[in-house]
Amino acid sequence: MGGPARKQHLPSVDRHARNEYLRDLREEYHLARKKQKTELLDEAGKRSGLSRKVLIRKLRDPARLVTKRRTQPRRRRYDAAVRSALAELWELFDYPCGQRLAPLLREQVPRLRARGEWFCPEEVAAKLLTISPKTIDRLLAKERQRRRLPRYRQTPQRRLLLAQIPIKVASDWDRTQVGNLQFDYVAHCGQSTAGSYLWTISMVDIATGWWEGEVIPDRTQSATRSALDRIRKRLPFRLRELHPDNDSAILNQLLLDYCRHNQIALSRSRPLKKNDNCWVEQKNRTHVRQVLGYHRLSGELQRRLVADLYRAWTQWRNFFQPVMRRAEKTRIGSKVHRRYDQTATPYQRLLDSGQLSQEARQNLQRQYQTLSPKKLMQIVQEKQQQLFRILLKSDAQLRRHTQPRSVTSLLTQQPAVRLPR
Repeated sequence: MGGPARKQHLPSVDRHARNEYLRDLREEYHLARKKQKTELLDEAGKRSGLSRKVLIRKLRDPARLVTKRRTQPRRRRYDAAVRSALAELWELFDYPCGQRLAPLLREQVPRLRARGEWFCPEEVAAKLLTISPKTIDRLLAKERQRRRLPRYRQTPQRRLLLAQIPIKVASDWDRTQVGNLQFDYVAHCGQSTAGSYLWTISMVDIATGWWEGEVIPDRTQSATRSALDRIRKRLPFRLRELHPDNDSAILNQLLLDYCRHNQIALSRSRPLKKNDNCWVEQKNRTHVRQVLGYHRLSGELQRRLVADLYRAWTQWRNFFQPVMRRAEKTRIGSKVHRRYDQTATPYQRLLDSGQLSQEARQNLQRQYQTLSPKKLMQIVQEKQQQLFRILLKSDAQLRRHTQPRSVTSLLTQQPAVRLPR
């Protein structure tokens, strides 16, 4: 038995003549009876070389009888010579985007050629003067991938700084060694980042969960350094390593020099990977947002209140709030089983670690004996109330100055006039 007849690919002229023939046959096909339609389809199949189903569809739908002309692909205007010259100038001007490179080309191509500092054919130079920014980005897309350039390029000084600081992920840490701290900034900006507002430096020890917080009036290098000095004096253990994220306000040359001077190791997270800094990110919610909320804080009075609140809040958290630590995590099918160690406060974990000196251990125990969780919580609540009263008062003043004055308020300010009855 023979296989199905294959469709013959006819030249465009024959296809046009075939569609003309089927167009003339279409009216006769619609007026014919079933037996005559069968004969017409057999005859059309012999003449056109099309299968019966294709003929039926063409005779039913007149749109299928329109001959589609094959369009020739548009000739490329910018060839390999233009791309090569464009890549050279792109590298010369430090890899700008197309919108920045296009005006540079119109200005610098004639200038460089006139000075004899760069050579290209006249035809290539003419094309570079008329190329559009979108075309520049499209032509340089493969070159950008080949050179592995990031979307937003960093300055050479920034790349050199980051090259000196190793990357650490969560699985790289020794979770039994005391003194490895992750830290981060928390902004108290409210709903807008405009203007000046307070910041919190949040630091947590990975091994014990010991947390320290310090409020600063702005995110400057000098304020950060002063806050780090105050935190180091309060820590009951030696600071071994600091681990921030890639924020340029934290990770800068000042922090690198500070760590080298004080013999502190420094590592960083991967860009855009918050889980590398997971311990401090968790404390930002439970230790900062939980007590201060998302209000906008600014001014020296509010800074002093927050600083006093943090002193009591830090002691209450570290000495009287037990924390849980995951000891094991196993996956069985679609279920994840987590096993936790014995619950203990950061103070107890610090004593049980055996990594404190005898003097530091005695000082920590004496400090614990002088603390009362009830008094500490009273101080926290009192400072919270004072802070929130100031916030409510400032919000009320802001609403009074910004809300539009109603007609009633305008009338009440006018002299009272007794209307006739």
